[in-house]
Amino acid sequence: MNKFQKFSSAITAMFLVALVLFSSCKKNLDQPPFQTDPAIVANTTIKALKAKHTVSGAYDVINTDVIIAGVVTASDESGNLYKSMFIQDNTGGIQVNLDASSIYGTFPVGRRVFIKCNGLCVSDYHNTPFLGIKATINGSPSAEAIPASMISKYLIGGSINNPVVPAVVTPSQLGTSMQDQYLGMLIQLDNMEFQPADTSKTYGDTSSYKNANDLYAHNCSTPGSLLDVRSSGYANFAAQKPAKGNGSLIAIYTLYGTTKQLLIRDTSDVKFYNLRCGVIPGSTTLLNEGFEAQTVNVPVAVPGWVNASEAGSQLWQTKTFGGAKYANMSAFGTAQNVVKSWLVTKPLNLGTAANKVLSFKTNQGFSGTGNVLSAPLRVLISTNYTGSATPWTSTWTDISSMATFSPGSATGFPAAFTPSGNISLNAYSGTIYVAFVYDGADPAGTASDKTSTWELDDITVLTY
Repeated sequence: MNKFQKFSSAITAMFLVALVLFSSCKKNLDQPPFQTDPAIVANTTIKALKAKHTVSGAYDVINTDVIIAGVVTASDESGNLYKSMFIQDNTGGIQVNLDASSIYGTFPVGRRVFIKCNGLCVSDYHNTPFLGIKATINGSPSAEAIPASMISKYLIGGSINNPVVPAVVTPSQLGTSMQDQYLGMLIQLDNMEFQPADTSKTYGDTSSYKNANDLYAHNCSTPGSLLDVRSSGYANFAAQKPAKGNGSLIAIYTLYGTTKQLLIRDTSDVKFYNLRCGVIPGSTTLLNEGFEAQTVNVPVAVPGWVNASEAGSQLWQTKTFGGAKYANMSAFGTAQNVVKSWLVTKPLNLGTAANKVLSFKTNQGFSGTGNVLSAPLRVLISTNYTGSATPWTSTWTDISSMATFSPGSATGFPAAFTPSGNISLNAYSGTIYVAFVYDGADPAGTASDKTSTWELDDITVLTY
């Protein structure tokens, strides 16, 4: 073999060796460095660790050799979390703040993580506990993210692809204590949907400000109890609009004070593939009014509707609570002997459909306290009303007995609105109007006040 051939063969061999080494290095960089759990044993649970932090805003430094282990349930891959991740074991979950970017590359969802907590600090952000490190900022104590240079001192990655299964819960099971068992955990809420007005919004702020947005979802069986789905303007799904249907919502449960907040990892956590609450397959929606386009604290002014007072001077007002708007009426504080107010829908042409259904939701507050009597709310139907400013001069049929109304509360409001149920309108054809009539009183110096407050929302008429 001549010298050139020997040189060429050597170069080829060196190239092949380099290629193998490069491929091996690339494979190792693409995957977490550990595929199995290290020889470390957790000596306490996440629940027990969080129990060390009982005062909101305190900085509880761990000064013993405490070790916890948990599986990553959420990280920063979508951008909805910033320099943090959540881990959980079978007792609870906790947020871990890390001063690093692309955390998901090292700690992807499903990876087990062991944390040596000696020297770390348990604190909270408005009642959501997190694990970080105590520091002094401008002379004041603070809980900060674990510095990038110290992450490997405290966190050790273990096996990957561990199953991550959310806990299936109902909204009523979610508490507002820092020690709540579901706080910081991945949960699943079924039969959920976003309130109608929020389906036209985007998850996050798409302006240059990149603010977080709050969208509100509820369970069909407790439609008045809203949960805040909060998403960052930096999330890669910030510009997307939420799904309009109904289904399962998977999220990390957090708190902001006493406000229950849900953090989705990405839009695949919103599995709203079913029809919305009360929607009948193949039906046509003649009316779907949730008052979301109305201005708060002024009389309801839905186009085509009539808001009028037959006695007294009170009109139905638009109010809001928990991000949802509704129509509100009360005689309280009016000092008027009779308060009778009408809220009448636009004309509804039922056509020749075989089935017609009316539904709505109500909530009655401050009824039956002391001298206060419950002010009746009635629902009426008219076929000869023509939209005048004096609807009480037309002929109306009272169908209140067909509906379920809020039972009321003597000291406030029930926790949720009461669905009316599906009220059949099959006895009617052609054009009809639906009226909601409040009949109250607040005579000064008497014991016959009827001043309970009624809230009315989500008025729907379907034909099919």
